[in-house]
Amino acid sequence: YHFGGGDSTWVHWYFNQFTEGEPLAFAYVQAGQENSFTWHAMAKGYKIQMPLIAKLRDEKKLKVEKLAETGQWFRDHFKVTPATAVTVDKDLNRSGRKTVWFDSRFYRANLLWEKGTLRFRDVHLFNENLASAYLTKKSTSTKSSFFTLPFVDGHVWSSKDKIAGLRFKAVINNKEISIKGGSPEITRTGKGELHISWPVTSFDGTLVLDINERQIEITMQGNHSARWFLDLTIAPSAKLPFQKIGKHEVSCRFEGMDYSVASPTGTFSQPSDSVALRVSPVNNTIVLNMADRKTEN
Repeated sequence: YHFGGGDSTWVHWYFNQFTEGEPLAFAYVQAGQENSFTWHAMAKGYKIQMPLIAKLRDEKKLKVEKLAETGQWFRDHFKVTPATAVTVDKDLNRSGRKTVWFDSRFYRANLLWEKGTLRFRDVHLFNENLASAYLTKKSTSTKSSFFTLPFVDGHVWSSKDKIAGLRFKAVINNKEISIKGGSPEITRTGKGELHISWPVTSFDGTLVLDINERQIEITMQGNHSARWFLDLTIAPSAKLPFQKIGKHEVSCRFEGMDYSVASPTGTFSQPSDSVALRVSPVNNTIVLNMADRKTEN
């Protein structure tokens, strides 16, 4: 594509983030295209990508192998799906955006830093018992839809005028604000564990996120008295899966499947019509249990 794999600046940016970002268990990229792409459509991108891949291979920054070899390596190293991450700490157009994707066998979560603020753009639970709509019925359309279990959906729950997300906010001097901060530090603290430290500038504090395959723990450290929380805002037309918002558990139903997200440390509420869900800390800490007991195998 013109902006993407066929653009030299984009390709070099992408591979830099791919080789330098924290991946946890491993990072993987496939350089290829569907059969419908002819050489005319692929030539420019391949001529940019192949020399760069060879250079990074020679520098021992990545390993080039056939897909079958990657599959065998995966089977040899992992009995179950490991936790992985994609971390991007430098945006291509210097917009100040940064992002982290965390994936495990139980859920995925995406954090987005934008204009100094932070939000969860995506949180979905995984369950292999959620069958594809095409398992028993053939597709009769050129559009196909595949689903996981949503808790935050920044794509489907958004509109042109309202971008959905679970945003980090605070009340300071009786005024509600979006928390702002500097550049996050992203490190691996253990097997399958991601540690994020974000210095806050709105008040004296540091937001710390410790993420593992089963839960997300969020703590606000520092000498402050700010009342902070996370608010889920959505487009007015969005259809949510929430069936019941309890103090420590949100019960959901999507595509005929029941699931939930629990917070043993932290509370859920719906303070107003404009806020679909609020997550508040207990003793400056929120723990979100993403290994749902209703769907865990």
